[in-house]
Amino acid sequence: MRAGRKVARHGFQGRNQMPVIDSNLMINRRVPFSKRPADDNPARVLFGPDRIYLFIRSVGLMIFLFSLQGGSLISAPPDALGSPTPPAIDLTGKPVPHLAPGTLASHPQRSGYSHLVTLAMPRLASGSLDSLPEYAKQYASMFHFTALANVKAVTTGNRTDYLLDRFGVGTSMKINGQIVVVTPQTASGLGLNLRMVERGILKANEKDLSQIKQIARTSRMIIFDVPTNMLVGEKHQQQLLRYFVWASPATGKIGTLVWRLKDTRSGDYAISSNDMQLLPPNYTEDRAIHVSKGPLLSKIPSASRFALVTIPQGTSVPFSPRMRSVAALKKIGLQDLRTMMSGVSESLTMVPPVEQANNRPAQFR
Repeated sequence: MRAGRKVARHGFQGRNQMPVIDSNLMINRRVPFSKRPADDNPARVLFGPDRIYLFIRSVGLMIFLFSLQGGSLISAPPDALGSPTPPAIDLTGKPVPHLAPGTLASHPQRSGYSHLVTLAMPRLASGSLDSLPEYAKQYASMFHFTALANVKAVTTGNRTDYLLDRFGVGTSMKINGQIVVVTPQTASGLGLNLRMVERGILKANEKDLSQIKQIARTSRMIIFDVPTNMLVGEKHQQQLLRYFVWASPATGKIGTLVWRLKDTRSGDYAISSNDMQLLPPNYTEDRAIHVSKGPLLSKIPSASRFALVTIPQGTSVPFSPRMRSVAALKKIGLQDLRTMMSGVSESLTMVPPVEQANNRPAQFR
């Protein structure tokens, strides 16, 4: 093990200074909600076992699959925005904190967040759709996974720097036309009249959000892993989606890279995607779900029957050699983090110029 992996926290001083990341690909466009019939609405679904009711467990697990995509660092309700800036460098593995109930996913600025990082809208897209009971299809459109960030400007003299001040994830539901972060304890007070099954699923979702693991955090970025089922060939396999989210120190724009990893059962993970995907800001994901066949007499769909067809889609970004050398590490040390940040910058420069031009804001063309 390299000595760098023993270091948990460091300050931004001297040689510990991390590289910064900027790219013309960090665009300012929004992916609109897909227009579909009401019965095929996408939804954010969180998997979660409920130990009392098997059917709640199964539906909860399915719903987590539909909503996976996010990460979190620190969150607070709108009236508690004075939380301290996170440590300059934190390499401690930990669960990703949740957004406060009542946070508006549809209008994050009203809740003290500057950016919508991702709002996943899952939909049943392929496979044995007719084998599912109607209630499973119904719940697939009720729950939305949400990730929000707050970028803070810090001015010193004539220089303005931008930091990733706060980052959070949560489960959102539609309330009076707004998409709002909810928990089982606060749903009623926020205007939701949930039935027993819905409340059980929401409770399971809260438990399973803790499985999203923070790998590294600095004042400008966060890296986290999201366990999920993926469609690989014709089979469903448990894999990880690794997210790298950062704030541009020069512009304050948010950049999000995601790639897929698989467990090798020994040592580090292995990269399982050809390229990374750079997601646009204010990203609303059209998340397609594949459904496998279940047992002939089974009326309760298990979580293993649902898998993501593909990782979130944006602009394809190849792995630079430097990035590939650290992209699949289970634990990241200080030197690994430096290498990864440099690797991200190198990888972004490898995107073909035509794609870079097509993804620039109009004023920069």
